[in-house]
Amino acid sequence: MSEKAREHTAFIPDYLYRRIRRDIVKEKYVTPYLLAEKYNMTISLAKQVLRRLEREGIVRLYAYNRRAPIYVPAKEK
Repeated sequence: MSEKAREHTAFIPDYLYRRIRRDIVKEKYVTPYLLAEKYNMTISLAKQVLRRLEREGIVRLYAYNRRAPIYVPAKEK
């Protein structure tokens, strides 16, 4: 399965994505579990959201782990 096909396996409404994007920069760190609990979504969807935010430069991967990657907000330049 290609990367593009995996990207769109689940749907997240635009208003929720914008809210996550706005709120995530205020956090010290974010994991898929924290995101899933805070916004009432599945962990797999939270992982997809975090990967999308990483591609957009909003967060960066701090510590990779297959089950619980840790992301931190990207610093403004």
